[in-house]
Amino acid sequence: MKYLVTGATGFLGPYLIKKLISNGHTCKCLVRQNSDIRFLKNIDAEIVQGDITRPDTLHGIAEDIDVLIHMATLGHMSNFAVTQEMFETINVQGTRNIMQEALRAGVKKIVHCSTVAAMGICPDNPATEESECRPHHSYGRSKRKAEKAVLQMVAESGLQAAIVRFSMVYGPGDPRDILKLTRLAKKNLFPKIGNRLKLTPLIHAEDAVQGMLLAAEKGRAGEIYLITNPESIPFDRIRTIIEKGLGVSRLPIYIPEWMALSLASACETIFSLIGKTPPVSKKNIESTLADRVFSIAKAQRDLGFQPIIDPEEGLRETIIWYKHNGWV
Repeated sequence: MKYLVTGATGFLGPYLIKKLISNGHTCKCLVRQNSDIRFLKNIDAEIVQGDITRPDTLHGIAEDIDVLIHMATLGHMSNFAVTQEMFETINVQGTRNIMQEALRAGVKKIVHCSTVAAMGICPDNPATEESECRPHHSYGRSKRKAEKAVLQMVAESGLQAAIVRFSMVYGPGDPRDILKLTRLAKKNLFPKIGNRLKLTPLIHAEDAVQGMLLAAEKGRAGEIYLITNPESIPFDRIRTIIEKGLGVSRLPIYIPEWMALSLASACETIFSLIGKTPPVSKKNIESTLADRVFSIAKAQRDLGFQPIIDPEEGLRETIIWYKHNGWV
């Protein structure tokens, strides 16, 4: 089968592309003109230039494509640094543009990659695909709006798209949250905030790819599937796993919840005055403090999804990779 992949140069890109090629599929990767495509040069994949925010660059790219996997997004690490308009342009309108081209070309199966951030801090425990969505920040709002755009096209135009919502994706090569936490832990700046469990959902990149491919194979148009581990782990357990992987053992700095929220607010104010992105925001802390637990029963039942990599083992593997590659 022939796949078209957007967002191929992101963190998940190498995992997905290598898996597709190893499974005997052909792969076309949509990349922007200035994208770093070094890893793609060593993989037998077709590279085409285009930009999901510019429909004129997309015409014809989905011809003869069997499956579109849409991963391209403006991610949450930019949540404080960019405007709602930028999230709207890339995450919402960009999604509409690529879906319109797929619809025009008659692509048979589409997987739109979303995130549990589209759900926000959900009071349900566990939350399901039917839980009410109350996005907590601009990134989450844009991802939820993109989901709604896709679902509308399914209902009104027959778009053959299923949606997967990932929790925090991690693994070797991850330049985002886990790397940031690892660097903080190495400097003994990874605090223990409050005494709640702060249950945190994780999914290894290889399991995330499994979920995407199962959705491409078995997912039903107009359906949403949660892709994460069946159990969330306490946030403080993540800290101890990282410290063990780094070979350090320290008593954590304890910060009450109220103090952490106040410090984050002050940090936002100070960094905005000097024109820089703060290392942490109040909304980051609020999300961390909440227990986030999700049911994968629907993905298990409909797709046969079953994560393989235990988060503790996956985190240890990731920390070793960081050390071996000089990232920490």
